[in-house]
Amino acid sequence: MPLPGVEVVADNTAAYDSNLITHTDAQGNYRIDVRNAPVTFNVTATLPLRYDGSTINVSLLPEDPQVVPGGVGGVRNFVFKPKPVSRQDPYGSLGCVFVEREAGNFDVDPAQVELTLTPVGKLADGTTGSVNKTRLVMSGSGWVAANVMWGTYTVTASMNGQPVELRRRIGGMETYEWGMSYTGGFTWDYQAVRPNMYLELRLSKNR
Repeated sequence: MPLPGVEVVADNTAAYDSNLITHTDAQGNYRIDVRNAPVTFNVTATLPLRYDGSTINVSLLPEDPQVVPGGVGGVRNFVFKPKPVSRQDPYGSLGCVFVEREAGNFDVDPAQVELTLTPVGKLADGTTGSVNKTRLVMSGSGWVAANVMWGTYTVTASMNGQPVELRRRIGGMETYEWGMSYTGGFTWDYQAVRPNMYLELRLSKNR
């Protein structure tokens, strides 16, 4: 599927803030003239997504990440797919679900937790998505499930196959109820640079 309206930037590697910028057309094509510049260019592409009244800019992945020589040029194609996640880079390129244990409660081992995220309605990319079962990865900001498309989800959690209670993480003076599922979206809490979901977990008090 072609991606119209993508911002493509050819960054002059020899001079600060002297970028060449264009946008893809309805067929996802673009062209930047580098014939008169005897330098190299690092080419990047960003897709704007609308979510909850805001614009989120998502970096696209290049099929060829090499710089483009001016005066020669080249072809650089970009694709919209999640950035690979690793322990060194656990955040991906989409939304993150950050998970903490209930304060003072150590019964839950996040390394053994599996989240199930079921989309409710359309997501930010215009699709209805699919059920996402994911494990948590330890990051510098705690435990996280990355590369979740922005939208509303019903979330459940289990540890070693047993259900776990969850709720939206408390911020400020708000109080949220515990339950066997949580339905909600992504927020800009905690001075985040993109919307994320913040949850707390605990073992059921009725177990």
